[in-house]
Parts: sequence; structure tokens; C-alpha cells
Amino acid sequence: MTNQDLASEGEQARPSTASPSGERQFTFEASHAVRTSRASGTFVPCPACGSEASAHLFHRHGVRFVRCSACAAVYASPVGAARNNYFDIARQGQHDHPEDRAPVLRDFDDLVGKLAARFRVKNGRDPRGVVVAGRTLAELADGANAKALGLTIVTLDDAAFDHLRQTGEAEAVLAAAKDAELIILHEFLEASLRAAHFVEELRRVVKEEAWVAVVYANLNSLPARLLRRHWPHFFDHKSVYFNRENLVHLFYRLGFSLATQLRRPEHLSLGYAAERLGSHLPEAARQIPVPIPTGAHVAVFTPRDGTRSDIQDEKLSILFPCFNEERTVREVLEALLAKEVKIEKEIVVVESNSTDNTRAIVREFEGRPGIKIVYEDKPQGKGHAVKTALQHATGSIILIQDADFEYDLDDYDALLEPILQRKTSFVLGSRSLGMDDWKVRKYADTPVKGFLMNFAQVVFAQTFNALYQQNTTDVNTMFKVFRAECLDGVTLESDGFNLDIELVCKIVKGGYSPMEVPVNYVSRGFEEGKKISFFTDAFPSYWAFFKFRFDE
Repeated sequence: MTNQDLASEGEQARPSTASPSGERQFTFEASHAVRTSRASGTFVPCPACGSEASAHLFHRHGVRFVRCSACAAVYASPVGAARNNYFDIARQGQHDHPEDRAPVLRDFDDLVGKLAARFRVKNGRDPRGVVVAGRTLAELADGANAKALGLTIVTLDDAAFDHLRQTGEAEAVLAAAKDAELIILHEFLEASLRAAHFVEELRRVVKEEAWVAVVYANLNSLPARLLRRHWPHFFDHKSVYFNRENLVHLFYRLGFSLATQLRRPEHLSLGYAAERLGSHLPEAARQIPVPIPTGAHVAVFTPRDGTRSDIQDEKLSILFPCFNEERTVREVLEALLAKEVKIEKEIVVVESNSTDNTRAIVREFEGRPGIKIVYEDKPQGKGHAVKTALQHATGSIILIQDADFEYDLDDYDALLEPILQRKTSFVLGSRSLGMDDWKVRKYADTPVKGFLMNFAQVVFAQTFNALYQQNTTDVNTMFKVFRAECLDGVTLESDGFNLDIELVCKIVKGGYSPMEVPVNYVSRGFEEGKKISFFTDAFPSYWAFFKFRFDE
């Protein structure tokens, strides 16, 4: 092995010297990466789900990062020497200039105000006692909202930080949380390789009316997927990285329910952003605040009634838009009412003033248990009908069902199971998966249209995958099943068939990656009532990928 080979292994090889016997001698000085790696010895289970099945991703500064094979959390394993106390922003040398600190302080105070406002809507009053722990600046307590609510900042010194990292224990935080009704964990859980232990202890001490707001760097956020290991939130300081699914599952199994969530917009001064990129700006320009998509999200949890089972907490809302479907609407509604699923269900029908006998048929179902009917004055598109149905849905899980039999209702169970098991929050029923032939559209009377629509399905999926860093096979499927919380803070715009694309794009941009499940599909022809037009609907839908990718 050559000197260069040895150096590439992380050792700094000094120039060779000759021994009295004439043999070359080498002495080495270990690099920081090698010293860090040598100090690591204890392998740990996944901090999110406890699984010991993991796959190596890469090393960073001598720290080995792995991905949990069960829940996809990313964490440092084995445990090494103490890492930097990244809670101490001042010591990290970040935001030293007043103009750099100002937008950070404003963003945090805005977050406190938004959380307090949502608490006020839910409880009719402000939270009594607000505590923040994690990455903090002393000036956070000086914001207008923070002052009004009496914000308390809990800080951890180096020893307490390392104790939290290795054991999940932070007595100072738990002591402050006992009397608080709003606890903000500001990039706190990513510090601990025993995060589950901390959450368990937190559930033991918090009030039943308390809110726990977790600010975290979402692994499924678009910046994380695009930048991968170069994502600024990654790997230099933190020990654990969550996505929404494994974070929600962690809190759920330890006695919390997800109450709400919101985006965490972040602004940085132009000068600070330039410095992170290795350049400098004139003083006059450096203080301009700019919005930066960092992938930070906020999930708010409340203590859960431990006497209820998981299934008792769930309800399925089947959204059923219909227009000019007199051939099939009665049969589909009867089949939906008869369909048994393991959770409570409701059917939300939106009839868009059909020109055939559809409305009269729908009226026959008025008063039937488990069905709501909403009548629109005029047809405004499938997307508009779905948005109307969403306003009347009360379920924790949403499923969209067309008023025909192109899709198999018996696939409901397979579509719901990953969500009920909390393996994911978003499922797509793919017509392109499975061991059977690809379930293409086959039109004997219009073969050219059939070919174009099948070709478009492939192009749509590949475009979506490239723009949103996913790996789907069928983004156009009707079967989109998701937890209602996936649309928290989301405003839907489209009124036509392009709402199908908007839904997927915005849910993914919100940090949820879809899981695909193979489903049955038998296409109906245009002469049988199919309404989508390749030319008038396909192009707006395809443009939607780009519109919603770059639209904030």
C-alpha cells in the first residue's frame, strides 16, 4: 500500500524516514475524522421506532450515519464522543451580526404567535405557560408575542446536552414542561439518540391540555430530497433526522396525537446566506432578509386518551364527486354502503347538477346512514367537487372515489392498511405495479387515444419523479388515500382534473412521500361516459407539475 493509499484511509502520513537497517519507517497522525471514528463504539437502535435493522448511508467527519430499514429515520450509529452543543447558537458563530439575527428572531416570534393563535381557537384562551428548549438565542424572549405569553427559555450546558444525546434525559426541560401548556421543542429531538425515552418521560409529566410543538428538519422535505447529504440541516451537528411519518408514529405510540401542523418559513439575511455559500456582499445589501426553503416543519401534539384503541381514533371519508353518471351511480353508491372496512366510514357525495338523471338517483340515498349529500348549483369541474367534499369530510383518512367501476372497491383494505399501521400517511393505488400485465387503458374504438393516454401516464410519472425526487409509477391514479392532516395549511386551487396532480404535488411538498400499492383497473371507453380529454385536460395537468413545484 502506498503513502497515498494510507492517507486516503484518513491517516495523515508523514514523510518516510530510513531506519538503521535501511527499511522505510512511517509515522502517522490521526485526522479528526479518524479520531472520531475510533471513539465510536456503541451501536444504537433507531431513535424513532426502536428497530435494530439499519443500512449504512455514509460517514461524515468520522461519524457513521445509517437509515432505519423499518421507518426510514436517519441517525448516527455507533455512538461516538460528545458532539458540539448545537443548541448554543452563539458559540457556533451563527447570526453574529445584528442584521443576521433580526430575521431569525422575527421568524421565531411569528411562530410563537401562530401557535398561540391556534391554541386560542381550540381552547378559547391563551396558553398558560410557554416553554422553549433546543436551539435558542437569549433574545427570543424579547419578541412581542414571547413577552405577552411569558416565554421561558430552558438552556442546556455542554454536559446536559451530551447527557440528553446519549440517554434521552433532560430533567430541566421536563421540570419546566410540568407547568406549561405550550412546550416548543425547537430542533430539540434531533439531538438525542434516545429520543423515544424523552418523549415517554414528557408524556408522563405534561398536562392533559398541553400542546407540544416539535420544530424539526423534515427528511422528506423538498430541500432535503434535492440536496441530499449537502442539505445544510444535515450531519454536521445533529444526531437524528426524522420525517413526518416516523415522528408522528413515535409520538403516537408513546401517548400523543397529532393536533395540527404548520409550515416553518425561515428568513435569513442576504449577507448570512452569501457567507454560507462562501461569498461576501457589501454592507448595504447584506441586511436584506430573504425567504429560504430549509425543510423545517412544525408538528403539534396533544396527550392522547390511552384507553382508546388505534382503530377507534380513525374514520374514513370517501369523497364521491359525480356528474352525468346515471349508468353507474346507483350501483357504486350501493356497493360503497355495503363495503365493510375495519374503521368507521362516511360517504360524502357532491352532485354537480347533472343534465341526465344522476341527481334524481342521488336523491334516493338521502337519509341513508353513513352518507352525506351536497348539491352544487352548477358543474364547475371534478376538482371543485372534490374541494367541496373536503369541506364536509370529518374523517381522519380521506379517499377519493369516482362514480364508476374502473377501480376495484375491494382494494380499499390494501390501500388503508399501511396508513392504519402508521407506516405512511399517503398512499397511491398504482395501476402499473404487480406481477400481472400493466393495467393499461384499452380502447377498441379509439386506439390512438388509448395509446396517447398510456404514454402520458408514463411521462407524467417520470416528470413528477424528476421534479419532486420521488419514485412513483402512477401519479394519475384516482386512488389517492391520505390522512386529513396532510392538507393542514394547504390551499387547493384547481377546479378541473388537474386537482389530481395538485393534490399529489402539494402533499409531497408538505413532506409526505407516497407509498404505492398495486390495484385493479378496468378502463371504460369514451362511449361509456369517460369525460377526461387528452388535449383539454392533459396539458393543464402536466403544467401543474411545474406550477406547483416552483409556486410558494
